[in-house]
Amino acid sequence: MSKRNTSEKIIPIAMGALALFWFGDAVFDAHLMREGTLRQQLFAPGTRELAMRGFFSLFIIGFAFYMRRVLMQRDLLETTLQAAVDEAEAEKEKTIAIVSAMGDGISIQDTDLKVLYQNDAHKALVGDHVGEYCYRAYQMNEKTCDFCDLTKSFRDGKVYRRESSPARSEGKIHVEIISSSLRDKNGKVIAGIEMVRDITRRKQTEAELERQANLLQRLIDTIPSPIFYKDRNGVFLGCNEAFTHCSGIAKSGVIGKTASQFLSPDLAAAQESMDRKLFAEPGVQIFETTIPCADSGQRQVILNSATFTDARGGVAGLVGIVIDITELKKSEKQIKKLNEDLFAHTAELAAANKELEAFSYSVSHDLRTPLTRIFSAGQALQEDYAPLLDENGKFFVHTITDACEQMEELIEALLALSQVTKAEIKREEVDLSRLALDITTELQLTAPGRQVVFNIAADVTACCDPELAHVVLENLLGNAWKYTGKRPDARIDFGAREDEGKKVYFIRDNGAGFDMKKAGNLFKPFQRLHSSSDFSGTGIGLATVERIIKHHGGRVWGEGEPEKGATFYFTFN
Repeated sequence: MSKRNTSEKIIPIAMGALALFWFGDAVFDAHLMREGTLRQQLFAPGTRELAMRGFFSLFIIGFAFYMRRVLMQRDLLETTLQAAVDEAEAEKEKTIAIVSAMGDGISIQDTDLKVLYQNDAHKALVGDHVGEYCYRAYQMNEKTCDFCDLTKSFRDGKVYRRESSPARSEGKIHVEIISSSLRDKNGKVIAGIEMVRDITRRKQTEAELERQANLLQRLIDTIPSPIFYKDRNGVFLGCNEAFTHCSGIAKSGVIGKTASQFLSPDLAAAQESMDRKLFAEPGVQIFETTIPCADSGQRQVILNSATFTDARGGVAGLVGIVIDITELKKSEKQIKKLNEDLFAHTAELAAANKELEAFSYSVSHDLRTPLTRIFSAGQALQEDYAPLLDENGKFFVHTITDACEQMEELIEALLALSQVTKAEIKREEVDLSRLALDITTELQLTAPGRQVVFNIAADVTACCDPELAHVVLENLLGNAWKYTGKRPDARIDFGAREDEGKKVYFIRDNGAGFDMKKAGNLFKPFQRLHSSSDFSGTGIGLATVERIIKHHGGRVWGEGEPEKGATFYFTFN
């Protein structure tokens, strides 16, 4: 039962006591004093009895209210005290929790240097030594250490910092120890506190930064072009070996100096003027000039400078590199003459190409006349003199006509190949899926009896020349149709995929395939990977495809395996 409940039940208890007194007095008067019956004494007592009982009843009620008030005041005081104790305990627990959770080690010691408290981080660093003297626990001494910062802080109230590198079983660590005194409101020293911070990683980082700085200096020293860097006041912070060789001054005579202190007045003034412009508009500055070099005389150079920033993003200085272009300048006339010669050769080559195209066109047309005559003669022999020919004669005549037809196909292919890259590309958004469907429909009409499964992906588009795209698909789908001719379960797929952010189109079949060792001959004119007896063709189709794709700035390649099909990929740029 709580104290509050006790104070609230005082009145009911008093009423119960009052009733018990009334009843007890009635029994006493009725049975012992023989003053009427118990019923009369309970419900109709005499005036004297009623006055006496009323007096005692008022006394009991008044006493009850008084006790209730006293108990309520006591309850209030105890509640307030308990709340204050709980709050103080909570603050204490919070403080301990905060100190315990700190990443830095915290140790509190009394004025005799006995350890009163260590948080978990401190125990992890040096072990649990609560109750021990710090000089014994940490230094194995029998008296206060001569270098003890805490005793100094006790004397002067200052905060002291020092670094130490104690050895542990896990290896050597680096720590920073911050010592200060704790004083009461009157300024009396009551304890001391030491914060131990593990700075091993910082020390390792500093060592690594120093190593990297040395490595960077070594790297820039190996660069043959002079390199320097300076702050925004023009004071040189560093340079490489090439700079010292060119200037003829050692690094010690450069670092910490301004240009006016070791360069000629004219050169120093020009450099300082350019530096002011660069700092006024931070970024990159490039200009061409002539400088004297101690090791090679006057040199024509390009001075490339750029600003660098500090940790806050402000311009801290500039770094510059001197690029010697003396030999380049000397070569400019030679390069100019070479360009002129190249232009002349290019014009000659263009003229030669024109003549070659004219020659190719002329030869292909001039070949048609005798070819037509041979073919016509062969047909006449087949039709008019067949009865006079034996089997060998008929075979020879058939061979002649077949060769003429193949020659005609070859001439047409040559003409198409020569013309394919001459046409100007007219790019537009082309529905390749629609083109593929049209071409496969035409292929199926050439051999209605063949069972081929076509899988044409929908909505495949490309920005290209529609006529040239039709030639590409016609050749690649035609090849797939041809080389699956011996497969009863022939399948031809067309689609596209994303490869490194670029759309790659493909045509895949499960036909004869090819040996990847011979893939280098795929796109060479007249180079065929299968014999004419197995698969007909001129060897011009893939060469035509490659020229069209290259004309679009793309590329084409093939992958295959004998009897397991082939896949041809191509892109448009």
